[in-house]
Amino acid sequence: MKILYTIAVMLGLSPLLCSGVPLDSEPADPNRIPVLPGPDSLLKTVLENNRTLRSSREAYQAAILGAGTGIAPPNPEVEFGYMYGSPADMGNKVDFSVSQELDFPTAYIYKSRLRKIKTSQAELSYILARQEVLLEAKQLWIEQIYLNQQESLLASRLSQAKIINEHFKSLVESGEKSQLAYSQSNLQLVSIQSEYEQVLVDISKLRLALKEISGGMEVEISDTLFPEPLVLIPDSLIKAYMESPRMILYRKELLSKEEQKNLAVSETLPKLKAGYYSETILDQKLKGFQIGITVPLWENSNRVKQAKSEISFAESDAERFTYEQQKDLLQKLDQLESLRKRTGELAEALGTGNSMDLLAQSLESGEISQSEYFYASDFYFRNEQMLVEYKRDLLLLEAELLKVYL
Repeated sequence: MKILYTIAVMLGLSPLLCSGVPLDSEPADPNRIPVLPGPDSLLKTVLENNRTLRSSREAYQAAILGAGTGIAPPNPEVEFGYMYGSPADMGNKVDFSVSQELDFPTAYIYKSRLRKIKTSQAELSYILARQEVLLEAKQLWIEQIYLNQQESLLASRLSQAKIINEHFKSLVESGEKSQLAYSQSNLQLVSIQSEYEQVLVDISKLRLALKEISGGMEVEISDTLFPEPLVLIPDSLIKAYMESPRMILYRKELLSKEEQKNLAVSETLPKLKAGYYSETILDQKLKGFQIGITVPLWENSNRVKQAKSEISFAESDAERFTYEQQKDLLQKLDQLESLRKRTGELAEALGTGNSMDLLAQSLESGEISQSEYFYASDFYFRNEQMLVEYKRDLLLLEAELLKVYL
């Protein structure tokens, strides 16, 4: 029993491990890729190299150029006509004209306003794309810290399990313990080994995701400590969301529909046409000006009705989004508070009377059996893992709520 107790204490059934302080199980490798000390460095790399953001910037520039098209009047028309006379003594006829068609003057005012709105919408769309990419990068950073902690916990736990397994194997060979004791120990070892290998696979996958979001740049996150959660003020957060790029985009869409309706009304008004005209025949010239006006009967008969219908849809869509956003925000704030409470309670419980040292002492004094020790130590370890998961989920949710500030 003395040997078993000594092993249990040596195994990191120690205050350092129980306190949740991460352990670095790997030696430093000089050939490792550069370490990013925190999310700011990662976000800077993503902003500079992310392929999606590059495409979004190009789309933004194209949208700005597209918003400026169709504002100017149509091209002027130049016509020239030459007709031979027959008989020849009739002479030849030469016609020449230059004309320009113009929409009703108010149409150009509304087209200019629409150009400004579309330019603003393009900028907001880019900001939203940037927020999504930066949020994903920040969440990957949090996930990497989580996996780093899990790898550290499992590496230590695996080391403990191997030593205990070897100890029980020697006791079985000496006849001091039955095969059942060794089987229990061996089963625990295999289970922890499988978990550890899965975490290593998850780390590899996450590194590929980090490389992808960083535009092919090799990055490594070696952080093993989560940042402290921030104190969020619900009223301030709700206000920020009411003025968020997404909310403004809905308002801009409504404003765009209203200007399109005004433009449709202007385009139902008569169009103007003016120009210069000359005619030459038998050395006689006629010169003058032409003025014309279109009669608005059929071409735009339903465009105003369509524009009004689109305004009604934009209003109801903005109202729907506002309601759903407030509802979703309040639900996430409640979820965040619940996670804070669970995290605090579990951390407090793990830090009081359920330490590995107490389990080892109980085993040594005979208060618990070997099977009870295996069960209790595993239960304590699972709760340590759960605490790390709670902290991760808390920070992931916090990052999602703070996306509006990215």
